[in-house]
Amino acid sequence: REIEELIETPYLLYLNKLKSLMEKLRELGQVEFVDYGAGVLEEITEISNCLDASKCKDKNFCMLKEDAEGQGEEASLACNLIIPKKNLINGKDNELMYYGRIADELIRYNRIKAFIFEPTSYLSLSNIKYNLNEDEILILQSLNISYQIFDNLNIAKVIYVLVITIIAWTLLRIMDNYLKNKSFLRNLESEDDPAVIEETYDMAFRIFKIIIIVITVLMIMQELGLSITGLLALGGAGGLVVGLAAKDLISNFFGGLMIYLDRPFKVGEFIKSPDRNIEGIVESIGWRLTVVRTFSKNVLYIPNSAFANIIVENATRMTNRRINQVIGLRYDDLDKIPKIVDDVRIYLENHNDLDQSIKPFVYFQSFSASSCDFFIRAFTNTKDWREFLKIKEQVLYKVSEIINNHDAIIAFPTMTIEMDSPKE
Repeated sequence: REIEELIETPYLLYLNKLKSLMEKLRELGQVEFVDYGAGVLEEITEISNCLDASKCKDKNFCMLKEDAEGQGEEASLACNLIIPKKNLINGKDNELMYYGRIADELIRYNRIKAFIFEPTSYLSLSNIKYNLNEDEILILQSLNISYQIFDNLNIAKVIYVLVITIIAWTLLRIMDNYLKNKSFLRNLESEDDPAVIEETYDMAFRIFKIIIIVITVLMIMQELGLSITGLLALGGAGGLVVGLAAKDLISNFFGGLMIYLDRPFKVGEFIKSPDRNIEGIVESIGWRLTVVRTFSKNVLYIPNSAFANIIVENATRMTNRRINQVIGLRYDDLDKIPKIVDDVRIYLENHNDLDQSIKPFVYFQSFSASSCDFFIRAFTNTKDWREFLKIKEQVLYKVSEIINNHDAIIAFPTMTIEMDSPKE
């Protein structure tokens, strides 16, 4: 039992296990190694065993020895097998070879281990009453064919592989059901886009599935005794080559991931970039490309990596639209400008379509080359482009009416030429 427990001890180095097992086999004391010459072999006339102590004296390859477990009257004699201490052919130590070979085969071969510790069939040479001649070789074949077929079968490994496989399969099924039920769409905020959220979860779960499958395969390979060190080294080198060859594709992938995480824009929003000639409505966001439809109905296919290095303005998320207008009057109407500015300011402050939480700005601004300029800055309540244009149109008509009511004229570029009359 101690020998069997020693063989099954996990996480014990092979050499340490081999030495300990050889010591345990020596303690059994069923074999005696003695020094004798080759002439003794000529007197051996049969091949048998030394199990029967009553017949031990009749066999010159067996010897009687007092059983170590018995003492006094209870002491008994055991019949031990005699083996030459030195190999008669090569002169090596038979004891080391004998115990080392047995210990090695018990550690490495399940069939021999099962035959020793769980025997189902026995073959005794003393029972067959047959002596080998000089030109004959005795070949012993295991009588239990199942141990030949499942020589390296280990129930613990099989159970471990099944458990790992079931856990991985369960995790995959849980993710599939979660995506199928779309539970993540139940508690969305008002600014969240369901299409973007669903696509993000789908891609994230695909990545998780690949990771689970790879880890499961590596764990099973390691448990079955297959070396994964070379595989990991090959995968690292292959990953480096693929990464260098597909760096643009990888940068686009992470650019798409950045868009999904930061959400600077989503499908249906109007974006533009002062750094690039990009302006239009976002139609789709993929893991490699973002599709933008311009006002001219052209389609822009923009790599996601581009958004990591440019400024993107999201016009859809503005809170208000701004009216920013500069109006110039003639220098002849300079004395009328204060009243005109006051009347325009009063009009804008009472306009219902303007955001009155941000007071309109109407001030005299500067003296230009051919006009005296004042500016108007106000914010509309609406963000709709068409509604904004209508409100701006109303404001400009009313401002021109106020200017006319004060008998002033909007300036336009002019040039005055003074000519001196010729002297007589």
